[in-house]
Amino acid sequence: MKVLIADSGSTKTEWTLLEDNMVVRSLYTEGINPNQANEEVIAKMLLKTELRSFAPTHIYFYGSGCGSASGKNIVRNALDALFTSAEITIESDLFAAARALCGSEKGIVAIMGTGSSSCLYDGLNIAEQRPSLGFILGDEGSGAVLGKMFVKKLLYGELPQTVTDKFYEEFPIDKEAIIARVYREPYPNRFLATFAGFIAQHKQHGPVNEIIRDNFNGFIRSHVSKYTDAKKFPVHFTGSIAHYFGEEMKGLLQWNGYTPGKIEQSPMEGLIRYHQANAR
Repeated sequence: MKVLIADSGSTKTEWTLLEDNMVVRSLYTEGINPNQANEEVIAKMLLKTELRSFAPTHIYFYGSGCGSASGKNIVRNALDALFTSAEITIESDLFAAARALCGSEKGIVAIMGTGSSSCLYDGLNIAEQRPSLGFILGDEGSGAVLGKMFVKKLLYGELPQTVTDKFYEEFPIDKEAIIARVYREPYPNRFLATFAGFIAQHKQHGPVNEIIRDNFNGFIRSHVSKYTDAKKFPVHFTGSIAHYFGEEMKGLLQWNGYTPGKIEQSPMEGLIRYHQANAR
């Protein structure tokens, strides 16, 4: 049996092929998001990759935009054009995180990347889920909101001068250009999230650390605390922001009376473990 696992975002897709429960191939392709491309575009992209030689019997595709029936159908039809004899299962990226981090145990799971999303997982299915709302109305804890909070303090002159000077050295951009990127150009959330690495490098400064705490406390308040019996379950995280700020997140969870769980930058290793343990 050959099992192909995919973990996909809008930017890239990570693929791992298991044969007789052993990892035999791994590769990356462009991101696949059915909210951004139709099945014909996705199928054409896949045909140009090495995936043509994989010949899986089962495919488990987890991705952004795959929480709805229409999104799942778009991806399934695109995959079916290339893998005509494979059994195909499509699930959301949040379900991937839940399987990867919880396995068959109960827990609260969060994806912390450019955006944020979370759920309460009962060991088999997503039992409860909070809305994300995007970085303007929600996405607490995300890179986009972190960047938005940082840029606001930057432009208001509320950061230490050393941080401000280093920012403009690393990012040759002025206030007008920042305003244009946020209000007049596509994907302002991605633009704002690009500052997360810089923020992590300067988190020892009080005003920067305050931004980090306020962002993650907002996530705990608006998401973690809303789940039924939330303090009974570990809180797990995956994603780039979780990777950058894992220790801060753990500390804030403990301070608020919650139990920190696993923090993994990518769910793929956990997905491999899950499918190895649940092979048919």
